[in-house]
Amino acid sequence: MPHPESEAPGSSGPPPGEAAPEETRITDPPAALRSRNPLAWFRFFGPGAIVASVTVGSGEIVFPSRGGALFGYQLLWIYPAVALLKWGMAYAAMRHMILSGAHPFQRWTHLPGPRGWLPLSIVAVAVLCLPLWYSWLSGILGTHSAQVSGYADHCFWATTWVLVALALLWRGGYRFLEKAQLLILAIMLLAVFVAVFYVRPDWPAALEGFLIPHALQYPEWAFQVVPKLSQRSEWVEVLVYVAVIGGGTEDYLAYVAFLREKRWGRSHLPAVAGDQLREVAAQSSHPGRIWIRAALIDTVTSFVCVVLIAVAFTLMGAIILQPQRLVPDGLELVSHQAAFLTGLAGWLKPLYDLAIFLAFFGILLGGPEMAYRLWSSYLDSLPALRRRVNHRLLRAAAYGWTLIPALIILWTLRRLQQTGAVEPGFDLLDIVTPAGIFTSFVASFFCFANLWVDRRFLPRPLRAPAFLQAVNLAAGSAFLFTAVRAMASYQGVWGYVFLILLLAGCMLAARRMRFLFEENPA
Repeated sequence: MPHPESEAPGSSGPPPGEAAPEETRITDPPAALRSRNPLAWFRFFGPGAIVASVTVGSGEIVFPSRGGALFGYQLLWIYPAVALLKWGMAYAAMRHMILSGAHPFQRWTHLPGPRGWLPLSIVAVAVLCLPLWYSWLSGILGTHSAQVSGYADHCFWATTWVLVALALLWRGGYRFLEKAQLLILAIMLLAVFVAVFYVRPDWPAALEGFLIPHALQYPEWAFQVVPKLSQRSEWVEVLVYVAVIGGGTEDYLAYVAFLREKRWGRSHLPAVAGDQLREVAAQSSHPGRIWIRAALIDTVTSFVCVVLIAVAFTLMGAIILQPQRLVPDGLELVSHQAAFLTGLAGWLKPLYDLAIFLAFFGILLGGPEMAYRLWSSYLDSLPALRRRVNHRLLRAAAYGWTLIPALIILWTLRRLQQTGAVEPGFDLLDIVTPAGIFTSFVASFFCFANLWVDRRFLPRPLRAPAFLQAVNLAAGSAFLFTAVRAMASYQGVWGYVFLILLLAGCMLAARRMRFLFEENPA
């Protein structure tokens, strides 16, 4: 298939539902982007703060604390490894969009096979998994609120906060979201660093665990404290950490879509290929190439925050929870961690309660908006629908699908447990585990597709450097291997059957949807 010289006008552009910008060319990079002063670079930290803050509750509070209690310092090497792999996945997609104006979904419609099969598969997995993730997350927030207030149960509070989040989301916008998540992330970083330096970890042991990979194995006492771990292999346990720490595939596709608001490079302009990109490649000082630095600054800062918070909670889990044999589990996923601050002083308990509330409420604020960006980017990749979508209705549908089914799952599970239809030991962590495994499969496709689109659309001088290509190749291989291994341990043959049927169904559906790639379908 020959390279298209440019894609249809409107294939990227302003945030859906907003007026088109007046710009028709790339904005000149500000002086701060050329500066050698690191402090000047922080003005470009915005979209990454949303992703870091939205994932901090599930990824950096719950699972590192749990992992620190189970595996101690030996878990630490997982975080820089995962952060590097996910950074490569996100940064490669962002630099391509800054250079060409094309969201990954637009480029992936040209992959071999039925047109649009990969974007459709990713959206399908997200549609299936998002209510599961948010039932779990809203359940944790509801449980915490019930314990703090001493009033009502977790379902009542989860419903309350979901309704508040929906009201704020509907009245807010991107700028509100970015400022709110920056504030939440700053408070979390301050609180966790104070606590870590107070407990005084064994720094040499922590450094060894951070730099040297270790085999992970449950301690013998863990099976007495959490009996169901005997049916949950270390592979499955750690893969859920890998899936949620730093975010999942759908988070990074939304992350790339946020660039349209930032207007870095061509991100807010129609996608191009061919001669227009060869002109960029011929100029080493072209503004579009300089704007890549903004994505590098934003992604590196975001993942550094993710690693620092994850390491801090693991250290405190190893120092405080492991000696007491306390493992965050079930409805106690965040209550044990209060000791991280009350160890400094009892009066800091309200600060911990506030930090937990901000972390999980931040997810309820940011997650639905990221789901909307995922859906709108997918529809934007279908020429026949690009100008026909009512984005106000689409935003309402994304918000509703992310949060309302989550509440239905919570209330249904509560009712089933009350009637005895579901055993009391069953909790929402059992629901999100398959979602984590499927997310890792999707992430592997994302990484391999990054390599393909650069070679397919970008002139050689603009392609990702060798190191970034190697990171994506390693990430795709690692995510695929761990997902296959975890699927075998957790779901066995039926998990593979479901995955194959889902992929085959999306390919068949994509074949039947070919008419959506016509600008003026009959």
